[in-house]
Order: sequence, then C-alpha cells, then structure tokens
Amino acid sequence: MNGPKEHLMILDMIAEGKITPAEAEELFKAMNETKSDASDSPLPAAPQPPSPPFPPFPPSHPNNRQPFKDLVSALRDAGIDHITISDLQEVQNHNLTAEYIREMLALGLEPDGLGEWVNLRVHDITPRYVRELRDMGVTDMDVEELIELSLHEVSAKYISELHEMGLKDLDIDELVELSNNDVSPKYIADLRAAGLKDLDVDELIELSQHDVSTKFIMELREQGLKDFDVDDLVELSNHEISPKYISELKKLGVKKFDVDDLVELGTHKVSPEFIAEMHALGFKNMDIDEIVELSVHKISPEFLKALNDFGFTDLEVDSVVELGAHKVTARYLSELKEAGLSLDKFNIDEIVELRIHNVTPRFVREIREMGFTDLPIDELVELNIHHVTPRFIREMRQKYGEHLSIQNLLDMRLHGVDEDMLEELRSAGIRFSK
Repeated sequence: MNGPKEHLMILDMIAEGKITPAEAEELFKAMNETKSDASDSPLPAAPQPPSPPFPPFPPSHPNNRQPFKDLVSALRDAGIDHITISDLQEVQNHNLTAEYIREMLALGLEPDGLGEWVNLRVHDITPRYVRELRDMGVTDMDVEELIELSLHEVSAKYISELHEMGLKDLDIDELVELSNNDVSPKYIADLRAAGLKDLDVDELIELSQHDVSTKFIMELREQGLKDFDVDDLVELSNHEISPKYISELKKLGVKKFDVDDLVELGTHKVSPEFIAEMHALGFKNMDIDEIVELSVHKISPEFLKALNDFGFTDLEVDSVVELGAHKVTARYLSELKEAGLSLDKFNIDEIVELRIHNVTPRFVREIREMGFTDLPIDELVELNIHHVTPRFIREMRQKYGEHLSIQNLLDMRLHGVDEDMLEELRSAGIRFSK
C-alpha cells in the first residue's frame, strides 16, 4: 500500500471522518518506510499474508473529525482534489475553514490552487471586504488584485468617497496608485477649492508625489502667479521655488518673471544672496536671463572684485559672461599681470582672445624677456598661432642677427628663409651672424 491510489484512499478516510490527520500522518510514514525497505532489498520480498488496510487506531471523537471532513469537501468544491498532510497543516495554521472557502466561492472568486487560498487568508481578505468592493463596482478581481488593494488600504469607504468627488469607473491600478500616493478625497477637495478643477488621476498623483499642497498654491497666487497648470506647479515644487523665494526676488527688484523664469533660476541654484552680491558690485537691473548666465558660467562676486582690481570697471553682463565662458580666471589675469602685461590697456575681447588661443603667461613673459615688451594682443596671438616660440626666435637670431622684427620672424616661420628674404634683410641693414 504505497502508491498514489493509497494516498488518496487515506485522504478520503480523513474526509469521511474515519481517521484523524495525525493518524493519517502515521500511515504515510509507515507507507514510506515500507517502500524504502523494499527498494533496499536485493531479492523480491516474500509473499505476506493479507493484512487489514489500516492499523487499528483508537477511535477519535466524532466532533474532532467533522471539521476536517467539511474542509476536505470544501477544498474539493474549490477544485482541489489532491492535498497532503503538510497542506492540511498549513490550512490549519492559517485558519482556512470550509465556511470561508464556500463564502468566497459563492462570491464568484476562483483562487488557483491551495497557495492562493492560503494567501488570501494571510492578507486577511474577508468575504465582507470582497462584497463591499463589489458593491462599489469593483468586480472581476483575481486574488493578486484583491491582495494589492488590501495592502494599499483601498477600502470600500475610500472608493465611495472618491465616487462622491466624481472619480468613478476607476480600475484597480488607479485605485492602488491613488491610495499609495496619499491622494485622499480631502486633498482633492482642497485642490478644487484652490482653483484646480477637473484633474485626472495622473495629475492628482503627480501633484501629491511632488508635495504640492493647497497652501503652496494659495501662497503662489498671493505672490502674483496665477496662470499656472499642474506641470508648472510640479516644476516649481521640484526646483524648490517657494513663495518666500519669490518674495525675496521682488525685494531685490526682480519683478518681471514667469514660471519658466523661476524654474530656470531654481535649476541653476541662483540664490537671492547671489543676486544681492551682484547688485552690490554694480550689476543692477538685470533680467532673469542675465542672472542665469552669470550663475551658469560660475561668475562669482569674488571674480568681479578681482576684475575691478585689475582695472576692469563698469563692465556689462555680456562681457563678464564672455570671460567666464572662456575660463578667464582671476588667477590667469594675475599671472598675465606678473608676466608684465598692463591689463588696463586692453579690453575684455582682447583678454578673451589670449585665452581662446591659449596664450599662456609664461609665453608672454619669455617673449617680453627677448625684448618685445610692447607687443599688442593681436601680435602675441599671431606669434602663438604660428608657433613663433622663444626657442625659434633664439635660433633665428643666432643665424641672422639680433635685429629681426616680429614680421621678419613670422615670415621666416611661414615661408622659410630664401635668397629673396636674405636680400631683403640686408637691404634693411640687418647683419647676419657668422
């Protein structure tokens, strides 16, 4: 007695109340031991005299057998024909009763296998909960959807209140998302009172996710912002543009702005303190674009002070931005000054030209040490572009004398030295070295 048929017979005995689950477990153990002994034996087992189908267990109390009989019967009604002792123990541990199964079946629920029945019990899904959801129009639910609704505390009351707010025909995913993002009927009512009507589910969720409160909306209106939509509110909140921030901007004289301007300021972390410092350095009446440009190119108040020290005063925002865009730093200017350049003789465009063509302070210093002390910026740039280096100049002087001009050196680098050039140099009174 050790095959599937015998296992089913034992389960039938439980269902009929003839034995208890504990007695059935002993039978299963005995069957497994018999099967194991038979497989280990090298010879066929000797014929045994017929024995009774089950060991003589003491009779159990009928009142203890009946619940198991009903449970097995209810499980069969649910389409579960094959169960093990461990299955029965799990059923008992989670208080899965015949009454519960039959109530759920009567509600039209069709869990797939014993695991789903147990899962319903684990998550405390009651027949009453299912009925209340059905009354609210939530039908055709499977076990996974029921559990999802319960886990996110979607109650029939919550659904009813959403209906009262006009949100009907919501599917299960929408109900879960609304509850999961703390979109309460009160929150919806408050948003409507603040002027945001006809919001759909996605908009409600997005506003809640970004902590857009009705207080935030009302304070924005008090600051003069009125024509905004859900995306605007989300952007403002996401970039930490508070009503207080807007108020501080106004005090600094920044008054002409819209939502996009504010978001741009927030994106680039432009603080009111930064604007105040710029004002103190003479940059007043700036528009939003100019403020953002200064921040984007990392133009600090310290850099502006350094420019003043180098003689660059009364600068326009565009000029300062140009310096920042080409990485003209205070250190670079300081090193140029140490190399001998009188910065106050040049304008911003010329300084930028030096940086664009990578004219280093060292190059400037070495060229000046070779006697070219008053070269304009464009000649310094041209020398650097055409690789007229201090080393090249020394080599040409050794060959052709000390009195070569910048133009001579450029021509030598660009065209080489031929007889025509030598004659031209002689005519100019330049004596060649021997």
